[in-house]
Formats: sequence, structure tokens, C-alpha cells
Amino acid sequence: MLAAIAECDRVGRDAFLKMHGFSEAYDYFLLYGGQAYDSKAIAGIAYGDATGHEVRSGDFSGGVRIANRLRELEFEVTGKADWEWDETVLACGLLYENAWREIKEHDPRVSELSTFLRSQWDYAIYVPRFRSTSSVHRKLEDLRTVHPEYARTATRGGGLAPRVVDAFVADPYKMHSLALALRGSGTLARSGEVGDADLNDEDLKRTGMSEFVAAVEGRVLQRLVKVRERNPRLRADKIAQSRRIRGDISCEVCGFDFEATYESLGDGYIQVHHVVPLHFSGETESSLNDLVLLCANCHQMIHRARPVWLTPDELRIVVNHRGGASAASP
Repeated sequence: MLAAIAECDRVGRDAFLKMHGFSEAYDYFLLYGGQAYDSKAIAGIAYGDATGHEVRSGDFSGGVRIANRLRELEFEVTGKADWEWDETVLACGLLYENAWREIKEHDPRVSELSTFLRSQWDYAIYVPRFRSTSSVHRKLEDLRTVHPEYARTATRGGGLAPRVVDAFVADPYKMHSLALALRGSGTLARSGEVGDADLNDEDLKRTGMSEFVAAVEGRVLQRLVKVRERNPRLRADKIAQSRRIRGDISCEVCGFDFEATYESLGDGYIQVHHVVPLHFSGETESSLNDLVLLCANCHQMIHRARPVWLTPDELRIVVNHRGGASAASP
């Protein structure tokens, strides 16, 4: 693997892919040394070097299977680039404001949306065309052409596009309000970054998600539960392990203890973080060793680091440098 990466660095990406008969990746990129590499090409060439049997792109399937195999080898690999609900709502909101007319690729609004969406993904910095103005324009066209008032043939935008457009048609005020709330929040609920934070009715009202839930008959509520809980049993087991070994469930970075500070109000409250966030690892079987208990502040700071999240040990160095737990307490 490392030899294939070194060869790509030496000859350049375009020459590397052409020489070995591979095309550019779109969904899955191998991240190494601050660079992004076409995962299928790297894996295929590494296999050929190891076995002596040269393979080309068409000789084996790529996608999630290759990505998972590379993760087993402890490489970092990006996830699939499908548009998520909140991203699609933002795009529809832009079209709604433009009366569902075409918005050109070089329109400043497209550039603004592209910049915002790219800021939400850790690996976008490595992949120039990820949520680029071109891809945002293409998604806008997918959405625009499935609107009921569009008279010609719709583009192939996938199953998500018509559902979100239908939600805007059914209740444009609510859906546009949600788009404005998402745009104003400055951040989207990236899978794997919210972790186990508790989202109650007030949170939903504040973010506008309650409007979305009502407008699309609960579909996003299903996603929110997935983001909030992940595997509730695993979370409970991690908390139980901490009580057994450490005697409490304080933050493992700064030491803040919700139970000790807020008494009964803080009973059982702590956030559980995957050391390797799920938006990088994808679907995976997690063990208790893959999890760490964090207070809300430390959890946010770990994910605020760009382009790659901090490890708990790295954040602990920052906290200790600034004066210990008192500096990191909520």
C-alpha cells in the first residue's frame, strides 16, 4: 500500500491512474500523509505488487468493500458522498427562493452553498470536487427537474430528491423555515459528530428540526434517533464500565463530572464519542475500547479541529496546557 502511495506521489495522480488503467474515485478516498488517494487504484496496484498479478479497474469491484478492507488495515478512508437530508433541504430552499428556476453554476449563491457544505465534511479539503460548485449545480438541477411544475424529463437525482421536493410542495413555509434555520445554525448534523448528545423537544424547536419532522412525516426523526443513540446498549455498557473502573462517568479529557456538579440533574449524563468518528469509519462493529466519555465542550472541540479531528490524547494536551479541568468545564 505504501509503495503504491509513494508511486502516485512520484509520478502524479493523472499519470498514475492512466498508467495502471484506473479512473478517478468519487466516493471513497484513502487519506494518508495529508493527501487523498483514489482508494480502488491504490488497493488494486498494491494487490498486483503483492501477488505479481496486475489488475485493472474492471477486474474487481470497488466501493464500500474496498473501503472497509482498507479500514481493516488501519487506513483512513472517506465515506460515500450521497447527499444527506439536511444538505438537500438547503438546496431546495435555494431553489424555492428562486421560484424553482434554474440557478447557474457560477451564481454566487451556488458558490456560497458549496463553501458551506464543504465546511461540514472533514475530508472535503482533500477532494476539490466534493460538493463543488459543479456538483451543487448538478444537484440543484436534479431537484428542480422533479418539481411537479417542471414539464420536461427529470434528471436522475436519486430517491431522496423527489421526497424532499414533495415536502416543499406540501408545506413550503415550514420547509423553507427549516432551510433558513439550518443555514443560520452554521453547522449541520453530520452523522458521527453529534454522538450521543440528548436532543429533546426544545432542541428540535430551536433548530427547526421539529418543523421538518412534521413536514415529512417523521422521516428525519428516524435519522435523528440514529444520530442520537447509535447503539444504546453499547453506550450503557461504556458508562457501566467507567463506573466500575473509574468510579464515575466524568469526562476522560478534562475530568468534568456532570453528576458531581449538577447533583441529581446531572445523573447519568455524559456524551459518548467514537475515537474514530463514524462518518470516517462507516458502518463498523464497535467495542468499548473504541469509545470515550466526553463532556459537551470537549466533544465539540474534538470535532471542531480541521482538517482531521483530534484524538482524546491530543485534546488532553491542549486542556492541560491551558490550565486543566477548570478551563474546559461547561
